[in-house]
Amino acid sequence: MANAQWVMQPLPLPGPVQPACCTGTVENDTTPPKITILNDILYEGNNVLKLKIEDESPLKLRGINFTQGDRNIETYLAKEQNQEYIALIKAIPPVTEIQVRAVDVNDNAARLVQQIKVVNWFDTVLSSIANNPILKIINPFGEIR
Repeated sequence: MANAQWVMQPLPLPGPVQPACCTGTVENDTTPPKITILNDILYEGNNVLKLKIEDESPLKLRGINFTQGDRNIETYLAKEQNQEYIALIKAIPPVTEIQVRAVDVNDNAARLVQQIKVVNWFDTVLSSIANNPILKIINPFGEIR
């Protein structure tokens, strides 16, 4: 039986001073990024928060924090397409405060703080069933009024 051993590959050399993300920079861009949260409500528990960060120049920094009760949690903000981003957050009623920050390569910074209502998912489902117009015209005996 042969003995195997892991061999560590050498770490890569440091890259260029300017990151690859920053090609096509608009040098006369003095406008901060525009941040928009796309969710109107959150449900108790895990949620995918969707937001949009628009800017003429590439972003060099973006981050998101949210409240979970009395705790402030920082989480990962994943890039989608068309300047849209998503983050996985866990919401606790009655509201969750979302804090988003973004800085472009020209050091224009923006920050958005927004509170989003958190509803109980089970109550929402029961309410939608109770308010279903089809159920209102059928009585408990199955006869149509």
